[in-house]
Order: sequence, then C-alpha cells, then structure tokens
Amino acid sequence: MRRKTGLFAVSILMGTTAANFSLSRGPDAGEKVAIVCFLQGKASTREPGQAEQKGLGLFDWISSGSEVETGQGAKLVIAFADGSRYELGEKATAILGETELSSSSGSVKKLEPVAVTPQMMTLAGNFKPGSRLGGIRLRSSKRTISDLYPNEGDAVLADQAVLTFNPLPEAKQYRVEIEDEQGRDLLSVETSLPRVVVSPGIIKPGNQYYWQVRSVEKDEPSLVSYAAFITATEDEAGLWNSFRAQVSRSGDAANLLLLARIEMAIGLRRESCETLKEALALFPGNEEIKETMAQAGCHQSP
Repeated sequence: MRRKTGLFAVSILMGTTAANFSLSRGPDAGEKVAIVCFLQGKASTREPGQAEQKGLGLFDWISSGSEVETGQGAKLVIAFADGSRYELGEKATAILGETELSSSSGSVKKLEPVAVTPQMMTLAGNFKPGSRLGGIRLRSSKRTISDLYPNEGDAVLADQAVLTFNPLPEAKQYRVEIEDEQGRDLLSVETSLPRVVVSPGIIKPGNQYYWQVRSVEKDEPSLVSYAAFITATEDEAGLWNSFRAQVSRSGDAANLLLLARIEMAIGLRRESCETLKEALALFPGNEEIKETMAQAGCHQSP
C-alpha cells in the first residue's frame, strides 16, 4: 500500500498522541475518591467548605469530605478507588470519607465490592466521552466510501480487530489494506463484504496502523478512503479481559457502566458502545446512559 504522508498522516498522528497523553493522569490523589457509576434521576454534591451544590452526572468524580444528596425517585451508585460501592436511594444524603461513607441518612446501603486495580480506576477517571474520537475526515467527493472503523483515535484489541466501512451502492468488490508506521504492508485482501476480520498476529499490541479501502470497479474510477487506528497495549487488553469476565457474571448495570468507562478510556469505542447498550437495556429510560452514548459516538454504528 502506498504510504500516506503529509497533512493526513501528521494530523491523525498528532490527534492520537494527544489522546494518549490525556490518559496519563487520573483523579488527583487525596481529592477525588469515588466515581458515579450509575445514576437514575437527580443527585447533587457539595464539596467541603462550599455552600453551593453542584449537579452530579454519570462518571463524575467526588472528593473526600463532600456531601452527596439524591432527589425524589433517584438512585445513585458510587464506587471508591478500592472497589467498595454504595447505593443511595431517593432523598438520601451521605458524606464521603477516603474509602467509605463517613456518615449517611435515608436509604443508603453498601453493595458487594467490585474487584478493581489501581490501573482500572485511573483509566476510569481520566477520560471525557468523545475526547478520543477527534480527528480529521477526508471527503474527496459526494461519492465516497465512508464510516471507516476503526478511525480517528479508536483502538482495537490486536487479536480481535475487525475493520468495517459503509460500501458504495454500485461497487461490488473492495481491496482492504493495512500498513504499519514504517509503511510496511501487513494485509491486502479483496472482499465483497464491508467487513474484514484481521487474523491474530497481523497487528501487534500498543502500535499505530493505517488502513485503506479501495473500490474495485469496471465502469467507474476506483475510490479510496483512508483511516488510522491504534491497538490496545497488552496491559490494557489484560485489564479489559479480566474486568469484562467479572462484569459479565454480575449482571449489574453499575458494573457494566464502569466497564464502559474503562473501554472508552482505552479507546475501544465499539466495545464501549456495546456495553452501554447492555446497560441501557436494563434501564431503557436512563437519560444519563443515553447522553453518554451520544457523546461517545454510539449513535453511529461502528
């Protein structure tokens, strides 16, 4: 495959590097101690020494010493960095310590803890939905092969990578190619389907790759679209696999949402959207989940 240079490659590389840099920091030690991993209805928090209450949202972090309050008909689940979890029902209040609630009133109960590692909680704390999806989109004409996935900072698991695109109505065949950062061709395959499964071993964890899809047509000029993606590191993939196995056994919406948060931080947009859809199926009217899905690009079909 011909190496893509110039503004396209540089812009994608810069966007991905910026995304990786944003993952290097989690919640400030000694300040943010618990994350909102489920919210139905309204909840607010007041930080120590502050008179003003602030509304809480899904995946917000809460500081030690803060007071949390839920509204009429609300349900809030928070998880501390050590995995301990609490559920606040409607019209409940609680004050957070460093690893547990220091006081509470109303409908408050301690839930079964979730097994997490410091790396998981760091990932959960350092991502804003949509922040890793930025980049440039090339559109050469109205007639184009669109919606390439993965793209624009998306990550995939090296041994489970699937490339998809939106085909042209009149084109029957496509050639899909992958190259690494050195411009070496790793895959070249012709297909009639808008989906290519990358065999394990072709791409490696913790790297960046470029791919293209080109139409193969007799009566029309060939069209080509380009995209870039990264692969999760071995550590990220290991964390994802272990936590995913734990969550799948729990059937707990709050755990599903915490998993989705970690997936978004790694850049696994397809997996995070699937996890969010699982959580939404349990609570179909939950506006917090719907908003997170929209911010993460789940309204598109990766």
